[in-house]
Amino acid sequence: MRGSQWAILVGVLALAGCGGGGDRTERSRDAGGRMGRMDSGGMGMEPMDSGRMGMSGMNMQGMPMMSRMRAHMDSMMRMSPQQMQGMMAMHQAMMSRMLDGMGADMRAMKMSGTPEWNALTDSVKQDLADLPQLEGPELQARMRAHAERVRRLILMHEGMMQATQR
Repeated sequence: MRGSQWAILVGVLALAGCGGGGDRTERSRDAGGRMGRMDSGGMGMEPMDSGRMGMSGMNMQGMPMMSRMRAHMDSMMRMSPQQMQGMMAMHQAMMSRMLDGMGADMRAMKMSGTPEWNALTDSVKQDLADLPQLEGPELQARMRAHAERVRRLILMHEGMMQATQR
């Protein structure tokens, strides 16, 4: 194997060891000490009363999903473009689960997206459509911009959820 293939393999194994793979269901405690379910992606999702998937108790502090996504994005920023390409399918799946969970939270709280929220989610979705076709420095630059948008989306979502809990 070439060096880049080894690096990708090590990265995949590290993510799998952190709960990033497999079809297992785990229990974890959130910041409030409540037990929550984690889906196979380890993203901190649990069924809500309506049967939809939502974020653990809608308590955003210590949220496993958000902290895992931040760690994932930090990891992606340290990768070479070739490694990023190798992780793209996993990244898209994680982002899809996160966006679905955010949408479920907002529906459960009977919230509609603000124009800023809608524009930001549209930009993140456009990134997800464009990133797989990019290579080299162009991929790295777009991934940096994507990571910043994801960070802003997480902060915006946390703020909206906290505002509804007051």
